[in-house]
Amino acid sequence: MKRAVWFLHVGMVLALSACRPADDSARIATAVALTVQAQAVPTYDLIWPSAAPTAPPLPSLTPAPVPTATLPAGTFAHCASAGLISESPPDRTIFHPGQNFWKTWRLRNNSSCTWTPNYKLIFWGGERMGGLTQYNLPQTVSPSQTVDLSILLAAPAAAGTYKGEWKLQTPDGVYFGVGPYNVPFWVEIEVVAANVTPTYGIASVRYTLERNPPTGCATNTWYTATAYVSFNGPLGKVVFQFYHSDGGRSERIKRQITQATTLTFVDQWKFHIADSQGPKWIRLVQLHPTYVEFEKVNFTFECN
Repeated sequence: MKRAVWFLHVGMVLALSACRPADDSARIATAVALTVQAQAVPTYDLIWPSAAPTAPPLPSLTPAPVPTATLPAGTFAHCASAGLISESPPDRTIFHPGQNFWKTWRLRNNSSCTWTPNYKLIFWGGERMGGLTQYNLPQTVSPSQTVDLSILLAAPAAAGTYKGEWKLQTPDGVYFGVGPYNVPFWVEIEVVAANVTPTYGIASVRYTLERNPPTGCATNTWYTATAYVSFNGPLGKVVFQFYHSDGGRSERIKRQITQATTLTFVDQWKFHIADSQGPKWIRLVQLHPTYVEFEKVNFTFECN
């Protein structure tokens, strides 16, 4: 009798372990047109949040109930399309061991379906940081609308870098992430001991570039560079400026950074039809509190 129970137990474990589908897309780098990640970002060892975390404006997610019925596979497959608009706090924010914090992802429904609370936020891999394995969406989300998904997490007990990946799930069990390759979105933090002196700085800089008009030989062609700068803590006064490959510069951009946040800076460069064509670049430069040159946005001005 014991031997039969043992075989039954092993069979159940093997069956459960095969439930989660493999997702090779999580290993594919996200390809976003005209978006580049800044490489010349300074390294900062310590970034502290500016204040104790507070609840987000929208209700936090609730645990997802166990489904009572299974819908036919593929019913909602065409609904599995999302985009990551923003997140808070920025990656690499520093916390004490065990400190609680809210992580919020703002996602856009890029499908033609209306998402309902039967859709779920699913833990996909890495460090769960005290969160649950799944949550129901807090509201319905129409096509092209956005939703804030906020969950309460806790920093692990040991010092180190931790990253947890998450995905969405349709009511019939189709997993999907963000972008054209459905990659997971994540939370990444640093945990340090309480006796470590904090240092604040810039966690990342990324760009998007837009040409207007997109093609052709207009009298004037505008290139708009947008820089998304993530700060991991209160840095105080900062000053930025855009540099152009022809020696031109934008007006200085001054901000007071009082908390971990992501700010958007925009620069426009106009080309006349008679201007020289060929390779160009735009770069964001930090002038204060220290001088830092971030990676260039490379493009080619062509009349075509």
